Amino acid sequence: MPVTNLIAHRLSRHADAKAVLRSREDELAIDDNATALFDTIKSSFLGRLSRVHGSFTTEDNAPLQRELEAFLAKECSFVQMSVAVTKQLMQMLEEQQSELDGHLLFAIEKSLDHHRLYLFIAGRSKLLTLDDALNVSSSYTLDTGPSLFGIKVDLAEWKERRNYAYLSLLPPRGNPALTESFYLLTGFSNQLNKEEATLNFLEGVETYATQVPEEAVHEYRAQVVDYCMEQEAQDSPVDLQGLSQAVDGIDSEAFLRHMASHNHEADDGLRVDRRSLRRYVKFAGREKDLAVSFSSYQLNKRVQYDAERDMLSIHGIPKSLRNQLLGHLKG
Repeated sequence: MPVTNLIAHRLSRHADAKAVLRSREDELAIDDNATALFDTIKSSFLGRLSRVHGSFTTEDNAPLQRELEAFLAKECSFVQMSVAVTKQLMQMLEEQQSELDGHLLFAIEKSLDHHRLYLFIAGRSKLLTLDDALNVSSSYTLDTGPSLFGIKVDLAEWKERRNYAYLSLLPPRGNPALTESFYLLTGFSNQLNKEEATLNFLEGVETYATQVPEEAVHEYRAQVVDYCMEQEAQDSPVDLQGLSQAVDGIDSEAFLRHMASHNHEADDGLRVDRRSLRRYVKFAGREKDLAVSFSSYQLNKRVQYDAERDMLSIHGIPKSLRNQLLGHLKG
């Protein structure tokens, strides 16, 4: 999706010191380097399991919501909106005595089907390298690791479906004061319980599996999970209509009726929990000296579990493991 607007500011506040803001007065040129930078940070943002989803609070008009409404009403420019939001964060850092040293990257993606705003906040990491004269020199890069946080606002969904989870937020880690400041800035509220919703969804998927031929059940489950994983990777909700048409060998209308009976309507977007999806198709566990994982469809087939004795039995172990065991016994 094309980036139509991009700008960066830098905001720093250290303990017992005033916040310092360095802001741009114009937008960044949308060239290959700027697009690559945005894509790198966006990819890191979308890859985080700790993303949460919700909507703007209705109790108070938070700074981000207020400035976005002015921007969409063309009462201010993209640059003015970004500066206003950054200044509001600076004020909150002072009030909450929060510390921050990072760059704020604002971006708009727009196409015929989508209109989204991203706000990423990333720190800097120092790099050491050899220059052309083979001398050691230093440079800095934006840190897209654990220190990255930010928010995505689906502007079209916000305007059309205000009760929908149109906000995706990656909160700051390890800094409660900064986390509070960021939540106040963005007005994030009404957080979804994605795990509960996903488990409820998978319960419906599993009960429908009784209507699928036995030899096709494994492929049915895998296709459901693959579709949901693709949607989650794009930070998009799961559309049951699209899912019903993407899975081979099922009656689309019968599937939708069945899911509706489990409180899932075709026009309701489902935000899925990646961990729950993985557990649906694979059981896995790890301790210090033992790791076990296997596909869920092997349970009660090659793998048997005796709950009373807490014993797992595997019939027909992988060839490579068998060779290791036989070699150990011979030695």
